[in-house]
Amino acid sequence: MISALLYRFWGYLVAAGAFLAAIWAYGRSQKAEGRQETYIETLEGSAKRQEAGRNAVSDLRGAGRDELIDQLHRNDDEWHN
Repeated sequence: MISALLYRFWGYLVAAGAFLAAIWAYGRSQKAEGRQETYIETLEGSAKRQEAGRNAVSDLRGAGRDELIDQLHRNDDEWHN
């Protein structure tokens, strides 16, 4: 009885399994793509912060005492906020 039902619906079961496997594979590929995009955004953000830091350092090279103290106060405010 059960074997007759399985024999009759075997093609549908195989098709349903293939469909579920395709959905699973698509989900995995989307997850990997999202992870790659996040990694790239992280690297870009890091590069921007490094460039901003380099610019800030170059702005303070040769700066006078008052400018350095002002920068110290600005940095201190950022840490306390």
